[in-house]
Amino acid sequence: MNILRVLSTTSSHVLNFVREQLIALNEAFRLPMATSIRTMRGLLICLLVGLFVAVVAVGVQPFGLDLFNHDQKTWFLLGFGVVATFAMLIAKFVLPIVFPKFYNQQQWTIARQSLHFLVIVLLLTSSLVAYANFFEIVSYKVIDILKVFVLSTIPVIVTTFIQQRVFQNKFMACAEIINQHLHSHADKNTSHTPLVLVLGKKGEQLSLVPNQLIYIENTENTSDIYWQNFMGVEKTTLHTAIKEIEKELSVFPQFVRLHKNFIINIKGIHQVEGDARGYHLRIARSSKVIPVSWKFHKKLEQLARPNQ
Repeated sequence: MNILRVLSTTSSHVLNFVREQLIALNEAFRLPMATSIRTMRGLLICLLVGLFVAVVAVGVQPFGLDLFNHDQKTWFLLGFGVVATFAMLIAKFVLPIVFPKFYNQQQWTIARQSLHFLVIVLLLTSSLVAYANFFEIVSYKVIDILKVFVLSTIPVIVTTFIQQRVFQNKFMACAEIINQHLHSHADKNTSHTPLVLVLGKKGEQLSLVPNQLIYIENTENTSDIYWQNFMGVEKTTLHTAIKEIEKELSVFPQFVRLHKNFIINIKGIHQVEGDARGYHLRIARSSKVIPVSWKFHKKLEQLARPNQ
């Protein structure tokens, strides 16, 4: 009976431990993650992968490519680089259009990034194998694709976790520095700026003291102006493009564009937060959190530098 009791207790502890680890792993896979889909950075990655594959195919000639004999061998081998580039373009630009919900950048996580990497591996190997078989360069089988896919699973997941931790630490540390210096930029060169700003076209104008304007959000054909009054935050919709409003606000150094759909008053930023997706702006007197586009990261960091 004692032995059965010990076995029962041990198995219970083991099951609890396994359950806790699975819960922790599930939470880890849900951590936020940055993505390069449909960006210039993604396009650069596609070209670099294609170049790398071409260099390896021509220079190293692995996986039996050295046994291929043809008058135009170099061109055929360079074709592997072209095929790899197209496969990467499909993964980085076509799939996000076909599956927009999955590729939502604001919901991107380690799990999605890992799956995305595995899809890239599958597309690359399948495309390269199809190219090699079609032109009879080397004969590969479907099992070879599966082997590469299975062998790449653990390295892909480990690499993704490392990448997430690097981005997380970087943006959290930078966000702390930005918070210390950000508002000092908004107070610079304000002696010659107008005391009142006027937004919109004739017949639909909004006049505000600069500090009243918190942020502007671009919609399909209008701009939503969020501003502070005595009662709280109010929204006014103007039928004016955000680019035109940006020009009108160019004389006010406290207003910056850090996202394609938002213009923000630096003085209205309660806190800059950082995670593996990048920077996020928590707006004062509001529950609004505005993401900072990757192309504006440097701009935000420069605004926070004391010498800027």
